[in-house]
Amino acid sequence: MSIPDGWDADELARAAKLAALVRARARARAGGDGGDARIFAARAPGRVNLIGEHTDYSGLPVLPVAIDRSTIVAAAAITAAEIELANADPGWSSRRFAIERHIPAYQTGDWANYVKAAIQGVIDHFAWRGRFYPPATSVDNLRGASMAVDGRVPPAAGLSSSAALTVSTAMAFMAVNELELDGIETATMVARSEWYVGTRAGGMDQAASILGRRDHALFIEFDPIRVRAVKMPANAALVVADSREIADKSGMVRAEYNRRVVECALAARILGRALKLDGVTILGDVVRALPGWNAAQLVEQLAAAAPARLGADLKQAADILGVSQAALDAELLGQPATRIALDSNRPLEILKRARHVLSETERVIRAADVLEAGRLDEMGKLMNASHQSLADDFECSTRRLDAIVECARRGGAFGARLTGAGFGGSIVALCDVAGADAVIESIDRGYYAKLNSGAPESWRAVLHAGAGASVIDLRTG
Repeated sequence: MSIPDGWDADELARAAKLAALVRARARARAGGDGGDARIFAARAPGRVNLIGEHTDYSGLPVLPVAIDRSTIVAAAAITAAEIELANADPGWSSRRFAIERHIPAYQTGDWANYVKAAIQGVIDHFAWRGRFYPPATSVDNLRGASMAVDGRVPPAAGLSSSAALTVSTAMAFMAVNELELDGIETATMVARSEWYVGTRAGGMDQAASILGRRDHALFIEFDPIRVRAVKMPANAALVVADSREIADKSGMVRAEYNRRVVECALAARILGRALKLDGVTILGDVVRALPGWNAAQLVEQLAAAAPARLGADLKQAADILGVSQAALDAELLGQPATRIALDSNRPLEILKRARHVLSETERVIRAADVLEAGRLDEMGKLMNASHQSLADDFECSTRRLDAIVECARRGGAFGARLTGAGFGGSIVALCDVAGADAVIESIDRGYYAKLNSGAPESWRAVLHAGAGASVIDLRTG
């Protein structure tokens, strides 16, 4: 058995346990036989974003690393046209659902919706590719699968446990069905599939999980996805610490996240109209159309073109853009099944959101260069500026995130910031390898000791840039 980079002994042992579970279910179905099923195991890591938060869905660059925490999915083909799903964690209930052209979702918040999202994404993508023709709506030639999941990326902690699950599921399902895509196309497919759960996320998490490279960060650009590996300095350490404030994008945080997607899209359209640019839907369209762009100047032009805040009913925005309110509503908020619901009592913040995204983009571009050059102090300053912008202009930090960031800085970190969508979750601190223990001690003493809720050892760690997702063939039992 050939082992791709990224699999360690523990992960291989986890895969073997999942395979045993899948075989046991096969024997139960076959009345004692069926233990010779061919089993594939897909491993997908979570990620930590060093800088470039809330820029990916505007088509602008990010700088994450894949981490050495993973989700593994083992899968074997079954004769029934369904997905039979188990989780190694007994806290997550087993599920079973039919493979259909359009798979109905479970109730909001159900963990298995991310599995459904991955399967639906594969179906949609290969239908678009003509895999199911004729007719294009048929999925009769797809094999069902018995799947078992073991996730070790902490959930709701801003480390992209959801992407690790969707990526590993999609890759295992493709392996069972002998479907192949390259890494870039797989990342594009899985990124779009997460819209199934109602979150209008960009493609950073999936691209980092699939394309991660050991000891490297990834400078990722979008539309289309392009990736440049950035070598992590040998003396750099990444301390990641969970605030213990849940940031669940399948729940309450989703509304705040999607609201900012709408705010950024409105800012882009208004700025595009002011600059007489055609076809602008995201801020990345503006940046790509202006080779000599400057964040401060674009923010000034946006401020001259529209009020800083607009009504949530989109009427004011539609008037500024010269389009119908109904058309703008449909374009920005989507169709009923996954429609974004806006709180009508809160204005949409246009100027502040654009200021963060555009200034953050400048920081990401700069960060890729200074990190590769080993200038950790300068990288830390960029991370600190990023956190301040996320707190002030994007308003997705919290008092707890601010507090744990401050503890990391007091402990000697070059820089620290929230990582992930915010509203809770984790922070990432950049420090020297020799100083990592001091940063952790400062976080333990200044933050976790005040929570009075157990030992912090499982809540913070030095994480390392690891390899991206891959599939192994476990052959037969």
